[in-house]
Amino acid sequence: MKLFYRIKHFISKLYNFIKPFKDDRLNLFIFISIFLFVAYSAKLLSLSHFNRNFWIHLVEKQFEGAIKVASERGKIFDRNGIPLAASEKVISFYIRPTEAEDKELLLKILLRKPEVIKKYLREKGSLTPENVKKITQRLEVFSLISDEEINKAYEKKYTIVKVKGDNGKHKEIKVPFVWLKKDLSISRKKAFKAVSTALRIYYTLSGENRFRKKYPDLLGYISEFQRVYPYSVGSVIVGVTNKMGEGLSGLEFILEKEKVITGDTVLLSGQKDARGRVYLGKEASIFLTKKKGNNVVTTIDGNLQYIFEKTLKKYGEEWHPKFINAVLMDPYTGEIIAASSYPFYDYGEKKDRSFISKLNPRFITAPYEPGSVMKPIVIAAAINEGVVTKDTIIDCPANYKVGNKVFHNEFHGRNVKLRTWEIIQYSDNVGVIKVVQKLGKEKYYRYLKAFGFGSKTGIDLPGENSGKLRNWKKWRDVEFATLAFGHNILTTTLQLAAAYSVLVNGGYYVKPKILSAIVDEKGKILKRFPSIKERRVISEKTSKIMRRILTMVVEGGTGTGTKFQNFFVGGKTGTALKYDPQIRQYSKSKITATFVGAFPMTNPRYVLAVTVDEPKVPKNMLWASKIAVPLFRELSERVLLYERVAPDKREYILMKNGEIVSKEINQDFILKNGIQSSKISH
Repeated sequence: MKLFYRIKHFISKLYNFIKPFKDDRLNLFIFISIFLFVAYSAKLLSLSHFNRNFWIHLVEKQFEGAIKVASERGKIFDRNGIPLAASEKVISFYIRPTEAEDKELLLKILLRKPEVIKKYLREKGSLTPENVKKITQRLEVFSLISDEEINKAYEKKYTIVKVKGDNGKHKEIKVPFVWLKKDLSISRKKAFKAVSTALRIYYTLSGENRFRKKYPDLLGYISEFQRVYPYSVGSVIVGVTNKMGEGLSGLEFILEKEKVITGDTVLLSGQKDARGRVYLGKEASIFLTKKKGNNVVTTIDGNLQYIFEKTLKKYGEEWHPKFINAVLMDPYTGEIIAASSYPFYDYGEKKDRSFISKLNPRFITAPYEPGSVMKPIVIAAAINEGVVTKDTIIDCPANYKVGNKVFHNEFHGRNVKLRTWEIIQYSDNVGVIKVVQKLGKEKYYRYLKAFGFGSKTGIDLPGENSGKLRNWKKWRDVEFATLAFGHNILTTTLQLAAAYSVLVNGGYYVKPKILSAIVDEKGKILKRFPSIKERRVISEKTSKIMRRILTMVVEGGTGTGTKFQNFFVGGKTGTALKYDPQIRQYSKSKITATFVGAFPMTNPRYVLAVTVDEPKVPKNMLWASKIAVPLFRELSERVLLYERVAPDKREYILMKNGEIVSKEINQDFILKNGIQSSKISH
């Protein structure tokens, strides 16, 4: 009401101002003119100031994204600064076939027909051999486009795009814009010369007035970016992009989702007419952004990654397994130094039907029953709880019944007594069952969770599987027994690497990580990814004991194939029979072989986990000691040589007389055997 009275007061004042004039018609004219001026001024002020953002937004809505082009993505580096993924500037040509009145002429120009070039120069009055050569060289770029590609572009005529309307819904429209050739590695200068020369010839010979045409750029080019992988390694980790530069897998996918390596969205936009049609013109360049994405530094060592991939491929081609996984991890920082899954996609190979499956990082996506590699987890938990010591004597009968199932020890019908650490060395099922029974269901479950089983590690890669671990309240006695040696539980290769890191790093669960830092294009660090000790799982004392126990597996147990002359290596084999749904029982011909270990064991720098699933080998080789162990040994040997790790077992000293003397280091690290090695193949 106050506003109403103010307006009434203003009009009254205005009327009194013009009242002195004698002519009423003049008074009325002046009144109306002043009122309209005031109203117009108020409206203008509203448009320019108060509602400025609203009207700018409304104008911007007249321009709709039509053709998306690839922006410059940030680089992905390995830990040494080697670029694993980068963006290369490329040129893409487009054409508007429906807008050309003389299509045959345009086709001849693109094909660089000599008669057309000579006719153009003749009209210009400059027909000389030098000018013919000059024009031909400028058009030489179009030799990269085949006749078939040109004809296909003419046949297509339009590009169908989805455009968001005023109502918020998307609709398909026809844009007179067709890609002629994409991703050519040529300079913008050459592209500009070729396009400008071709258009100049066309408009001269056709007689058309280009400035009266709706689309004067019948032919044009766009500078965009193509993803390249210079080092050609790590496809299951780094991933790939599609033709539009969008991440499809690996870090390319996850970092794009988190908007880390992507620049602003780049769209070729055009003005929308009254019918809602979008056309592209010179004004489109206004909406192209130059902002690139940030760079990312990973924990991966590109050289070791190359070694891992070549080694896995060698064994894969020999054994023809479903898959092979290998993960190399720093047990103290959680850094993934190398990780691969075979079969993997080679950046140089053709993208066939198996392309997507080869990008699968199976070390995080393919859970499996791990087998005996779980036994050290049981022993570590039992020692940490004080249920047993490393030297506790455990009766291990030849046959041991749990519920309605009879389990057999590894000593071929002999009743034996084993110290706790010997149960691991000889991989005895009965011994580990009796230890886990002492520990109890609830405590064992609690330790399994603390070691990371049944939960995702949280690594920055897509598709991670948490595995499977049932609640201890649902365990039957037989299930509880088999859980002690790695059945009725599903885990991934990365989970095993993280769990064994706990065994050797002093007892902490360290979160695995594959990203080190985010860096802008000027080299400024925007974000660091610190190592995270999530929880203490076992004591430092227990961890030291487990190092020595795992070492005994290699020195005189089931993992002797990984024994080195100059280095202590510790680990555990695991041979898990696979359940066959067709026969509804575990198959004797299908196994998953695993070896997880650490080295050098007196001060572990690396944890390495390898998994081989369903290798096609003779029956006498269906053991982890025959499959996983040789693979582990070769990979660990290559790592030790590459990193030039100092020996922790034996060193060689050059004497003054030129003689080389061998000297043992850490002689007391090895535990003393009570039972001589038997023919055990776990």
